[in-house]
Amino acid sequence: MIKVAHITTSLNTGGAEVQLLRLLGKLDKNKFEMIVISLHEETYLADEVRKLGLPVHSLYLKKNPLNLRKAYKILKEFNPDVIHGTMYEGGVVGTLFNHFLPKKPPVIWTVHEPLEHYDKEPIRKRLQLRSWGLISKRPECMMYVSNLNKKQHLDWGFDNSKSLVIPNGVDTSKCFPNKEAGLKVRESLNIPQDAFVIGKIARFHRQKNHIGFLHSAAILSKKHANVHFMLVGTNVDNDNKELSHLINELDLKDKVQLLGNRQDIPDVVNAFDLATLTSFGEAFPLTLGEAMVSGIPCVATDVGDNDYIIGDTGIITPVDDNEAMAEAWQKMLEMDKDEFTQLGKAARQRTLDNFTLEQQAKQHQDLYQSLHQHNETNNLKHAELSS
Repeated sequence: MIKVAHITTSLNTGGAEVQLLRLLGKLDKNKFEMIVISLHEETYLADEVRKLGLPVHSLYLKKNPLNLRKAYKILKEFNPDVIHGTMYEGGVVGTLFNHFLPKKPPVIWTVHEPLEHYDKEPIRKRLQLRSWGLISKRPECMMYVSNLNKKQHLDWGFDNSKSLVIPNGVDTSKCFPNKEAGLKVRESLNIPQDAFVIGKIARFHRQKNHIGFLHSAAILSKKHANVHFMLVGTNVDNDNKELSHLINELDLKDKVQLLGNRQDIPDVVNAFDLATLTSFGEAFPLTLGEAMVSGIPCVATDVGDNDYIIGDTGIITPVDDNEAMAEAWQKMLEMDKDEFTQLGKAARQRTLDNFTLEQQAKQHQDLYQSLHQHNETNNLKHAELSS
């Protein structure tokens, strides 16, 4: 058994955290003994990890930074063979502690953050990123979820000499074409079965550009009366005053559904005819893969690895161009039905060929085994030289 300690910045319901949960569920428990350390508060996802049979330690560092000592105590007691840090702080903590542990375990540091427009972030965040870049030469492996993300971090001082890219993977056991489930979701929302539904799944954040989505929706709605829109994600609900006000202002009240967080995402995706992202920045958005493997074509802005993910199975548009986004949606809506169906099938096949959770899990397991074997060999050599 190879012992792997996962250290994550948090277990909130963001893309990186949810993907960590999915990955943990796919890793072979007969080959890997694992624990999870979350640097911040206890969450719903922490309980979901525990349901997998894995211990979770939530440290609440924002309330008490001195709890960082607990992380070292937990690591020393577990005595890992490999440390896998997720997101910036998770990677930093693993990197700081590994040399003080008995086996001096190799550290993998997975970075998810897209850096488009990061130069507009507060100076504190920019300086923090620069400082993390100075530490980045110490892990045995810098892992990125997208090729563009890897390239972006070079400009912020990150050392990519020991880096690799492992894309996020879609759980094909949960995400697949299921029109019956999609029709039930439409019925529950009183959306006509013959409507053309454009959906977007993303938490409410400036970078996700929900405002641009609604402006594009208003443009298309003036040309096609039978189009409806579904927005899903954290804080994307009727309590969001900014979105609700804009929906009324753009006369979209009967066209847009704000669904907030949903536990039935695969069913919701199957209610879409077209999936979209209007973001200003992304790394490797799994929502595109989840739609594609469900046979849903996608339209997305030219950020992150969107172009690489979609390939020739959808449309990529310029960033922050509401007219171009609306035109791309219109092209899809007006496409010949057989051609549109074939596009969905091609999207599904592209995902199955390149972006499955099984592929992602195997790549992680191979990496854990390789790093562990290399470290054991080095420790043995050091022991022989010492004697």
